[in-house]
Amino acid sequence: MGIFGALTTAVTGMRAQSYALENVSGNIANSQTTAFKRIDTSFQDLIPDNIPSKQLAGGVIASARATNTVQGDIQGASVGTFMAINGDGFFVVQKPTGVQDNTPIFGGTDYYTRRGDFQPDKNGYLVNGAGYYLMGLPIDPTTGNPTGSIPQLLQFQNDFLPAQRTTAVQYRANLAAYPNTNNADTDIPGSELLNPANFSANPVFGPPAPARILGAGATLSPDAVAVGTGTVDISSLTSTGGTFELNGTPITINAGDDATAILAAINAQTGTTGITASLSGTNRLVLTSANADTHIAIGGASTLSLLAELGVNVGTTYATNLLTQNAVGTGQTMEIQVGGNPPLVITFGTGPGQVSTLAELSTALGGLTGGTASVNTTNGNVTVTAATMVDTINVGGTVAHSIFGMQTLTAIPSNNTVIANDLQAFLDSSVGGGAVTAYDVSGSAVNIQFRWAKVDSNLYGGSNTWNLFYMVNSNATGTEPAWANAGVNYTFGANGQMSPLVSTLQLSNVVIDGINLGNIQVNHGSGGITQFADPNGNAQVNLLQQNGYPAGELQTISISEKGRIVGSYSNGRTIDLAEITLANFTGANFLKRIDGGAFAATDESGTPTYGASGTIIGSALEGSNTDIADEFTKLIVTQQAYSANTRVISTTNQMVQDLLNMIR
Repeated sequence: MGIFGALTTAVTGMRAQSYALENVSGNIANSQTTAFKRIDTSFQDLIPDNIPSKQLAGGVIASARATNTVQGDIQGASVGTFMAINGDGFFVVQKPTGVQDNTPIFGGTDYYTRRGDFQPDKNGYLVNGAGYYLMGLPIDPTTGNPTGSIPQLLQFQNDFLPAQRTTAVQYRANLAAYPNTNNADTDIPGSELLNPANFSANPVFGPPAPARILGAGATLSPDAVAVGTGTVDISSLTSTGGTFELNGTPITINAGDDATAILAAINAQTGTTGITASLSGTNRLVLTSANADTHIAIGGASTLSLLAELGVNVGTTYATNLLTQNAVGTGQTMEIQVGGNPPLVITFGTGPGQVSTLAELSTALGGLTGGTASVNTTNGNVTVTAATMVDTINVGGTVAHSIFGMQTLTAIPSNNTVIANDLQAFLDSSVGGGAVTAYDVSGSAVNIQFRWAKVDSNLYGGSNTWNLFYMVNSNATGTEPAWANAGVNYTFGANGQMSPLVSTLQLSNVVIDGINLGNIQVNHGSGGITQFADPNGNAQVNLLQQNGYPAGELQTISISEKGRIVGSYSNGRTIDLAEITLANFTGANFLKRIDGGAFAATDESGTPTYGASGTIIGSALEGSNTDIADEFTKLIVTQQAYSANTRVISTTNQMVQDLLNMIR
């Protein structure tokens, strides 16, 4: 074709460079457009068909070369719903086809974009700056897993998150080996332990039991007869005689009587005096009363020289009984009543039917109706137990009941609870175990308060055993339950670990201050509760949390590190609402570009597959992948190429003019 072919080829060159210039211009114009993907220009030669020796360089045609898979820079953003894709993938979006009643209408056509500047609109949809609506998979709030596998439009209304009842408590703590309770005194063995004797209803874990008053702490001496011992060896005595007045009875000792005759004279009056005489191993006169009610009184009518011979003096040696120990006074009473049975009234003194010794008290207590009562004749502790599971015990009278170890004057059947009347005793013999706010099915909040009480110790021949309690009624009065025993013994070995292991604990039908929480499982895990030495002497709580929450209104949404849309509610909860779906294409660079940084699938791109390998970064945006410096380079090259083609045309034109001039 010659000159005219060269002219045509130069025109194709100018057209191709114009196309490239338009792409460079567009790339520069969109250098700040979110997630914009630049378009490069690809040139293709057009060769006329000819034999190899006659082939020409040919013309050129320009076409677009997409960079959809080239990552743009990711920059942080202050908006929680902005997001960027790091790696492969596209957001799945739709664009409304219209609006009806202020609500967008969608045609069902999916588009794909990397533009992640999504924000919620008035209807709760997430819409990006180009007007495309985000799609994804809703999350099942129960399982936390996506529902379905096909993306759908995501809409988040300001609905309330329903309350969740507390069903589980995570609890881990260390219990001091020696608890520093209010009652604890290192000089008093066992004072750090919870003592059932201080309670009207025994709160220590165990099966329900009848009412019982357990005597503890009495320090009375056992009953003992009076014994008086002379100071003179009378084995070789020959008495000068005289009168020996014993318990008001004059006994005549004849002149010349020896020790044997003197003993015989005294013992001849035993039936009257209640005193017997004997010799000790060192031949001293020993006077012994018949019982703990009888004293030894040597009267002033006795012959003083005789008393000197016997090594005794005028005066009284007392027997040991309740009266002589000043435990009771003559005429004082103790009254015990079980349920509606007749009360047992015991009067103290030495008169008929009265009680003056522990032995007599033991006999008298045997007359209780509706239960059993006993006294420890070694120390004086009195214990009373009802015969049935319904009767209560009431103790009255004028004696000081604490003398007999009776720390409480009433008792009711025990059922693993601390009644209000025993509240102070409980607080003084336990340590705080922390508190956690729990919720019922309607979201009403209530505090679960825990306390620990050590009920046995290896220091006193037992095992290191603790009971856990939780408060049930902060306003309890009288015999109403204030705290409940959790219902298990926590026993620890010498190494401070539970033996046996208590990893979980079921609290059944928990009601606190009238709020019904139902069943709650307390989880300790393996080694969650320990007993190690702690100088503070308290329960060191390491973990105490629960799984319930009140109802809450959706306040904000944001993007998590896992690529999920997270809702923050007014109750402080954050819930996964949806999982953002990323689409991937085998031929991503063959997607059809449409307005707003979106793409449509084509035959060349292939159909989308969901679950692209890219990760979603919240509070971030992907920038344009346009490089200004690179585009300026392209601009210079394009200008030079275009100018060169114009020179070809001008040269060709000159040659044509020369040809025409030759013809003229």
